[in-house]
Amino acid sequence: MQFVTLFIPPAIAALLSGTIYFKTSDLLGKLRENLENIKLDVLYYNEISKLSMNYNVLYLLAHEVEKEFSLTTFLLLCSHLFNLNTVLLSYILYAGELLSYSLACLMITELIFAVILNVGVIMSASRISYQVFRVQTTLQIMYNKVGTAEPKTLQIVKNMLDMKFPEMTAYGIVELKPALIVSSFGSVLTYGLLVINVNRP
Repeated sequence: MQFVTLFIPPAIAALLSGTIYFKTSDLLGKLRENLENIKLDVLYYNEISKLSMNYNVLYLLAHEVEKEFSLTTFLLLCSHLFNLNTVLLSYILYAGELLSYSLACLMITELIFAVILNVGVIMSASRISYQVFRVQTTLQIMYNKVGTAEPKTLQIVKNMLDMKFPEMTAYGIVELKPALIVSSFGSVLTYGLLVINVNRP
């Protein structure tokens, strides 16, 4: 029962958030593929107009994803960092003593869950920024190298270039990028080594 209470709700929240982030990045990836398949020698208005509509939808979707899942992700990260510190402090408190089987299993499970869920959510969210960068790069190349196109067609491409997608964040406090994984676990490790050295006789 304790396992269900501690781990299942955060795991479900992390799975849902990670899935939404991942699916959003996949949609951006498909848009990029469609943009890359356009022939640059002749850029047709109807063709680029349809892609522009998809681009606008994904732009709004990215804002909604950031708005709806930012707080959830922040609470998840706080929860997982708390679990990591709990495992660390438990190890320090019981250092030199024989841990019970149930306590050892609980500590190991907390550690594994914190690492897997943290990494999964952050990497899924960071894919959105990566795909946005690739889409923007494709649009810039298209705008620079396009051959024959009507002014209104080029204006659509320029409008898409000017639209700035939001960064995926944890409640606007930190950006969800791979570097966050290193810094999070690095801070826990540093704190742990500090406490161990202080408590060393």
